[in-house]
Amino acid sequence: MAKAKDLYAILGLQRTATPDDIRKAYRKLARQHHPDVNPGSKPAEERFKDISLAHDVLANADKRKLYDEFGAESLQSGFDPQRAREYRRWAESGHGFSFRREGGGAGSGGAAGAADFGFGEWPPRGGRRRAAPEDERDFGDILREMFGGGGGRGEPAEGVGPRDVEYPIEVDFLDALKGTKTAVTVRRPVPCTTCKGSGRVGRRGCTECGGSGTVEKREKLNVTIPAGVGEGARVRVAGKGGIGPAGAAGDLYFVVKVRPHPVLQRDGQDLSIEVPITVSEAVLGATITVPTPQGPVQLKVPPGSQSGQRLRLRGRGAPDPKGGAAGDLYVRLMVQVPRNGGARGLEEALAAIERAYGENPRAHLEL
Repeated sequence: MAKAKDLYAILGLQRTATPDDIRKAYRKLARQHHPDVNPGSKPAEERFKDISLAHDVLANADKRKLYDEFGAESLQSGFDPQRAREYRRWAESGHGFSFRREGGGAGSGGAAGAADFGFGEWPPRGGRRRAAPEDERDFGDILREMFGGGGGRGEPAEGVGPRDVEYPIEVDFLDALKGTKTAVTVRRPVPCTTCKGSGRVGRRGCTECGGSGTVEKREKLNVTIPAGVGEGARVRVAGKGGIGPAGAAGDLYFVVKVRPHPVLQRDGQDLSIEVPITVSEAVLGATITVPTPQGPVQLKVPPGSQSGQRLRLRGRGAPDPKGGAAGDLYVRLMVQVPRNGGARGLEEALAAIERAYGENPRAHLEL
């Protein structure tokens, strides 16, 4: 299995990096590797996915703390830090059990890896199980809490029914706006056929499921992402969740993670974009071409426009997944001065512009 990539290394950072370091590194790399800048380049697309994942985790204080403590294990779907710490304490206490579970997310946004809890040999040499103290829970209990399934004592846990399952799915910013279909391979818990969900075969623990009563089944699904979905939206696939002892299945929910866009920003259904304009366009007014998710449109820049001024394009924002009106696209004008300030004839023109101000533009600026 491939070794998990280090998120700090992906952004070219040390573990001591500040939030500002993370933000600057992400912006630089995102602009360089975004699929819109590298159309048709699979390596650039994969690199951008890694960059987006690294930013998503390291820019979030809580996620970064867990990643620093547990590494790639913390990126797995359904990861529970409290139980992971419990496993660690259990392992360090000298108990014996070997259990390895393949972990990973779904689609392009999942993080694949393996959680190896390293409990050594089970049963101990000689085939006899060492008695546990009164205040210590059976390992089957811990497994059942972690992964669901039977009670690990020869009987299915009471009240265990079909379970809903969540998986993260990462989509491109523009795909989230326009809607898309994607094939995703997921792993979902189903009852172990060897022990029939009990976690036991005779008096011994079931080696097929590690005593949990459940095993993971891989299944490929075609998922439709509705147009206009935002960060954190949940896409339901009925009947594809965990299966209870009675055979009834829960639902599968894909939790949407939207990759940031290097140019567009989103606030609810509204979008915003910064568009450079020349000094003459700002002073005299102009009609400029502005890219939108629906295609380029013509926008009139009023004479005397100021840098930072916002203009609205109605209905050019994100569509409403529920069928309501689409949001608006706000264009923020950014006056861009010539880089070659000493160009011939430019000084005279600038002097004329300076005289046109009439007064110092900072005359009324005070705290």
